[in-house]
Amino acid sequence: MELFPSGPEPTPSAWGAEMVVLHPKTFEAIQEAVASLRDQATVLLNVSGLPEGQLQRAVDFMAGAAFALDSQQVRLGEHVLLYAPHYVQLNQA
Repeated sequence: MELFPSGPEPTPSAWGAEMVVLHPKTFEAIQEAVASLRDQATVLLNVSGLPEGQLQRAVDFMAGAAFALDSQQVRLGEHVLLYAPHYVQLNQA
């Protein structure tokens, strides 16, 4: 019995090891964060560059996307949020 089967190695994004860091300047750029989360990447999102009127809209949109994708959301700062697939263990100290 082979302990580690031979064949192509899985890519980091295939098992959730990829982290994407984004600092969007427009609401439309939030789509990249949603796409990355959908692709099972962990997303560190700094929304401080968004115009004031779009900031809350972007945070609410990402919260809805995280819920729909069965992902976790953690606020790290006033404008910095972390989104991770459900199977990624997040520990806060």
